[in-house]
Amino acid sequence: MKNQRVYLVSFVSIIITLQSFSVSGQSAACTPFIYQKDTTICSGASVLLDLKDPPPRDSLLPGVWKLLIPGTAIDSNLFNIKAFGFDKTNQYLYSIIHKRVTRYDLKNNTVAAITADNWPGDYTEFTYDYTNKRLLCWRGGRDSVYALPENGGSWVAIGAGTIDRETFGSSSFWNPVTKQVGIYGGYGFNEMKSWIFENDGFGWVQKKSNPIIDSTPPKGGNLLAASADGTKLYLFSGQGSYSGNELSGACALGSAWASAGGMFCWLRDLWELDLNTYKFQNILPVNSASILYEGALGYYTDQSRFYLFGGFQPTGNYATNQNLANTNKTFYFRRGIDTGFKEIQGEGQVPPALAKTALANYAYYDATAKRMIWARHDGIWAYYPDSTTAPPGFRSILWSTGDTTAAITVKPLQTTLYRVTRTIGSQVCKDSILITVTNMQTGLLPAVNVCGNSTSLDAGAGFASYQWSTGETTRTITVTQTGTYWVAVTKAVCTATDSSKVSFALPVADFTVAVLKDSVCAGDRDSLYITNPQTGITYSWRVTGNTNVINTGNSYATSITANTSYTISGASNPAICSTKTAVAAIVVRTQFPKPLVRVDSIGTGTLQFSWDPVPGATAYQVSTDKGLSYTAPSSGAQGRVHILTGLLPNTNVSIAVKATGPYVCQTSDTAQTAATTRNPFGNGIYVPNAITPNGDGVNDVLLAYGTAISSVRLIVYSQWGAQLFLSTDLKKGWDGTHNGQKVPAGLYTYSLEAVMQDGSRINKGGTFSVIR
Repeated sequence: MKNQRVYLVSFVSIIITLQSFSVSGQSAACTPFIYQKDTTICSGASVLLDLKDPPPRDSLLPGVWKLLIPGTAIDSNLFNIKAFGFDKTNQYLYSIIHKRVTRYDLKNNTVAAITADNWPGDYTEFTYDYTNKRLLCWRGGRDSVYALPENGGSWVAIGAGTIDRETFGSSSFWNPVTKQVGIYGGYGFNEMKSWIFENDGFGWVQKKSNPIIDSTPPKGGNLLAASADGTKLYLFSGQGSYSGNELSGACALGSAWASAGGMFCWLRDLWELDLNTYKFQNILPVNSASILYEGALGYYTDQSRFYLFGGFQPTGNYATNQNLANTNKTFYFRRGIDTGFKEIQGEGQVPPALAKTALANYAYYDATAKRMIWARHDGIWAYYPDSTTAPPGFRSILWSTGDTTAAITVKPLQTTLYRVTRTIGSQVCKDSILITVTNMQTGLLPAVNVCGNSTSLDAGAGFASYQWSTGETTRTITVTQTGTYWVAVTKAVCTATDSSKVSFALPVADFTVAVLKDSVCAGDRDSLYITNPQTGITYSWRVTGNTNVINTGNSYATSITANTSYTISGASNPAICSTKTAVAAIVVRTQFPKPLVRVDSIGTGTLQFSWDPVPGATAYQVSTDKGLSYTAPSSGAQGRVHILTGLLPNTNVSIAVKATGPYVCQTSDTAQTAATTRNPFGNGIYVPNAITPNGDGVNDVLLAYGTAISSVRLIVYSQWGAQLFLSTDLKKGWDGTHNGQKVPAGLYTYSLEAVMQDGSRINKGGTFSVIR
């Protein structure tokens, strides 16, 4: 039903029900708190429901969450916190990265930058020295240590060290017993460590060894929490093994944790480290079934209670471990009472599951406010385990509609029981109201789409009267035109109107698609068109396999670069009827392969070439001038033989042949070969003994004749020895002139130096006559 209007014609009965208020699942001493009582309305009418103010409360349910600093106030690029970077006296949490010190004030819920200069480097390993009220920072592992007053100033070197490649990711801490900064564990050269070092100012001194096999504790894990006086530290879970070696390829402790270089174990244990003796005491065994997540561990020192917030579950697959989901669950473990961690449900502003991120998150005990802190890059939350310390004002309202406000407006379409739960700390109260609806819903649909030319509209049974916009008063009517049709119906004291928008469309007929050219050269344009387009139908063109519409209309023209299939769909307008499709394809012509050219015969003055047929080729072209020009073969355009005649002996000829078709793009690359005419004369050279330079074209010049001459130097002298002519051109001889003047008839001499094609040299000289 759409746009229904309901009118209250006369008195509407109101039913008031007095009900017992013993509701399952709610706190004692709850009283009804919805102002309104059960009632009856016409369908389509709206009702306001609102709540009475709750009685005052002075205590809250244990386990209340409160957001202290939202993620919008945290710059994730400057968020680098540490397990022991919390000043519990002043309720300050520190972050050090990119030469920036950031202080999160968890008492006033503010964020501030601490001024610092004389930075030793962009160092990220640090801890808070609560004995001397300062921050200690170093590169990592057993490097040199620097100190900064907690309120800012200059970094000062306080402990010597060197670059360390064996303790990446070690846990740093402050030892109040020795007043020294220390580290536990770390990773390097494919091995987890279980050693402990402290810096005495002169360097790092080993306090615990790193045996080849260590089970007290296993190598690995992370120091995450401390006792109230800081002399006891708590080592929790993490990855490692008895040997600490990740190259073994397997985990012998129960739960595998794949690393980039091999395989560790998910330790799932809890140990206490005594900084007086550097001895470990086991609290929960390795592979404890109660440790379900690798999360943020905190120690509530006042109650000897551990809390575990969130976390993930590592696997034996390294690729899977790069994309693990987190949880937002909370677990607790009471030392000396519980056998392991147990899940509890918190209230209030419960933190969401942490997004997949490489940024660390840690838990701290805020002894001043008697609360746990869960610090993350997306927000810093406080968890109040004790109701006497929880902040006031925590309440929630939840209607069965999903609304969370004290007042809501409802518009039920049928008789509905609305329920509401109000939670104020540990007090949970429930109430409900029944709204009975006189059903005025018709049988009309908001929209009716018809593939055809007529349809029936049915307003539905159960009404006293019907009045259609067409003037008809029957329950059903038949319509043939697109439009909106409404009906007014009555039942008892209620009247309602409803409407239906009816749309008609013409069915799509079968169609075919024709192509102007079924094949083209790459880059050529081609056209496709509907052979029998139908009026009122929209034709959409797509490349087959792609959902994007590239054209609408009865035809489509485009440039073709590859074999392409098109799917054309015909749709009614409006799109009511079933679509129909047709497919057409255009093929891009391919280039012919090169002909295979061979030399058939070689003569003294002739050469004959031929080639195999190229499939699909309609003609061939040949070139003997290195492709400057092409002609048809001597055997005709479609012939596959080319004969060259009139050649001189020992003449080399290169020939290029290509196959052609009806389209330029089919022309093949050229195939080339070469041959040389026979040379029966060898290295013989002939120089005439007389010339008659009279311009008749016969014996007009003196030349050196030979079939194997590569280069020549010809000099002509007069009878007195004067040089008259010099030429190094095989084709340029002496024409009987000197300085443009004809020389007189008589006897002359010549000198000839020739280099033959085989590299041999011939020197020749003699006399000849000029006859005029």
